[in-house]
Amino acid sequence: MTKRSLLLTLISSIMVLTICLAGQTDKKQTPVLADAGAANPFGEFRSFSAVLNGGIGRDHDRKIYRSGDLMRLDFENYYRITDLRKLTTQSIHPDRCALVQAPDAGSYPFSAYHDFKIGRSLTGEKETVDGHVCQIENVTFTSTDGRFVTIKMKLWKAEDMNGFPIQIEAEANGIKLTPLHYSNVSLTPPDPKLFQHPAKCLNITQGSQMGTTKKDSAPSRPAPDDKTAPAATQPPQKPQQ
Repeated sequence: MTKRSLLLTLISSIMVLTICLAGQTDKKQTPVLADAGAANPFGEFRSFSAVLNGGIGRDHDRKIYRSGDLMRLDFENYYRITDLRKLTTQSIHPDRCALVQAPDAGSYPFSAYHDFKIGRSLTGEKETVDGHVCQIENVTFTSTDGRFVTIKMKLWKAEDMNGFPIQIEAEANGIKLTPLHYSNVSLTPPDPKLFQHPAKCLNITQGSQMGTTKKDSAPSRPAPDDKTAPAATQPPQKPQQ
């Protein structure tokens, strides 16, 4: 393995930890989501709906909704709900549901960086994106738990949407990530019913099927086309649906 390959592998592993393990360090050292809202630009928008393109999962016209600590992503015949505080994801299908101990890729970056040191600076520049005049802000996230991760982001914040970042470019330790683009953004709180699970899924546990519990059901493997687990935190391929 070449030195460059080793470096890329190391950075990729760190990026996986950045999202999947964020918030799981010592509770005394990790600020909770509510306290991070003033500094974290993604904590400022706790209720919205939008259409996502790009990002870690390379989503295409993915409808997303946020209500407080919950974020929903719609797929062709099912949906996923990520708990942004617990960093878990429930996948709700017509005939089954599942729980994964990680946030969905489409919830990034709203599900990340709550235990990072954050630096923000407006550039004074403005650009128009999709008809929205945007202020451009640079944000730097630096890990504080020994992972040596630095994320640099450029946000296009729409002035007519209270500064919602409709376009985001990012790089992790110098490696560029797939840009994110949000359209059809609404800051009106979404319908609470969108975040309600079917009764049989209310007590779902890791590895359980709909209508059963961990006690009376052996862990089951998802079907080959079932991508209930969140996508990897780096964007080489778009998850199949």
